Amino acid sequence: MKFPGHVDRIGRSDILKNMATNRISKFLITALTYLCGISCIINAGWVNAGDKPHIIYIMANDLGWRDLGFHGGRAPTPHIDALSGSGARLEGFYTLPHSSSTRAALLTGRYPYRFGLQTNSILSWSTYGIPQGERLLSQALNLAGYRTALLGSWLLGHAKRSHLPTQRGFDYFYGSLTPTGDHLKKINTIGLNDWFEGEKQITEFGYATDLISKKSTTLIEEHDQTIPLFMLINFPTPGMPLQAPHNLVTKFNQFEDQATQTYLAMVSQIDAAVGKIIIALDKKGVRQDTVIIFHSDNGGSVKRKYLSGDGDSKKTVSDNGPFRSGSGSLYEGGVRVPAIVSWPGKIKPTISTERVHVLDLYVTLLEFAGASTSKNDQVKPVDGISISTLLFENKLLPKRTLVLNVTELGGAILRDNWKLILVSTLPSQRELYDIENDPSEEINVVSKYPEIADELTDALLEASWEMTPSLYLKDLSNARNHYTPMIWSENPQRP
Repeated sequence: MKFPGHVDRIGRSDILKNMATNRISKFLITALTYLCGISCIINAGWVNAGDKPHIIYIMANDLGWRDLGFHGGRAPTPHIDALSGSGARLEGFYTLPHSSSTRAALLTGRYPYRFGLQTNSILSWSTYGIPQGERLLSQALNLAGYRTALLGSWLLGHAKRSHLPTQRGFDYFYGSLTPTGDHLKKINTIGLNDWFEGEKQITEFGYATDLISKKSTTLIEEHDQTIPLFMLINFPTPGMPLQAPHNLVTKFNQFEDQATQTYLAMVSQIDAAVGKIIIALDKKGVRQDTVIIFHSDNGGSVKRKYLSGDGDSKKTVSDNGPFRSGSGSLYEGGVRVPAIVSWPGKIKPTISTERVHVLDLYVTLLEFAGASTSKNDQVKPVDGISISTLLFENKLLPKRTLVLNVTELGGAILRDNWKLILVSTLPSQRELYDIENDPSEEINVVSKYPEIADELTDALLEASWEMTPSLYLKDLSNARNHYTPMIWSENPQRP
């Protein structure tokens, strides 16, 4: 995205190589972008905020269902609890099993299996990114007159410059491109330095959550409030590795387990960060004009038999409440997460059990922003729907089928109260659950309701015909010097 006075940066080679050699420091950096910061960028396309709300979208990483105070969490989360009381608490909110897939669904409004991001996350050694042909929310909002900023983890491609967030509609970027290997040192899972401002690799000292929180509040304070702002804040915590400043960990010494103490400290610090962001909006006088969305990118991490390279946990310390399994899984513990949408004066405090998918937020936010959804701009059809009537009027959403994911190894689909999980590898198996009455997915009723299972199987197979081959699996064929997890799953239980 170019602005008046923009100077193209030159001398760029492969971004992954730059991360290893630190040669990215040779790039020419425009004074408008990196010396002045986002507040200095001027774009003739930006418009007065008017009826366009500011949008602050906050995602936690691998946060468990019961890790928040309003769900009975062990760590106090007063700021997030207060946020939930100020707007719509969505108790039937679904994401994808993996971090990259959820981000892709949010930013495109489309199921990731349509463009190859259905399998695992984009890892530190990956060479692919979200395809260029996909229109992103950041690009659509930018064209609608918004300033756009991404803070925290990107996870949608880093091997080429064209993969970077600053090339995909974000005016400003501060954070990491790849999965985190150390929240304090800011290195990724293969030991490379991974902290950027714009496209410049930088050195920052401190805990990642605190750095992102501080930068977020600074941008809010410096922002011209007459111009609508879209800020996507992807915290890499409380996902792995388990790390938090010592003074925070000691607050939870009533728990004997060091891992649990650390995890709860990470959750607590996310809450503190959310509180600071809300205070910054209040001080700026724009809270009433701001939509805040908060949710986790998937369920809390649990110990699994096989490593995936995506937030693997040696010990289960998250709490997914009544739900089975956790991140990386198609069971409820992996894809059903706590979610909040708050807009004072517009969205009344309510608790909804309507089933909402993260890709619905793409359509809904474009509607809030008055952004174009014409076929000229939105070339590819979206899978999400607007949930504005649910948020503003507490109306029921139309009945529909949600495809929770489709991969070469299986998938899951949800219609009414029925959820089907299909394992297509041998030994293959179908699992059918009545989610309304069995949210823990303890009783497989496929033999009791074979007609329903057949209908959902047909619907899932029909969706699979539209699946693009997995870019993750394709990338496995490339030679590399790093540990590369295959895709494994435990055998299903024998009927």
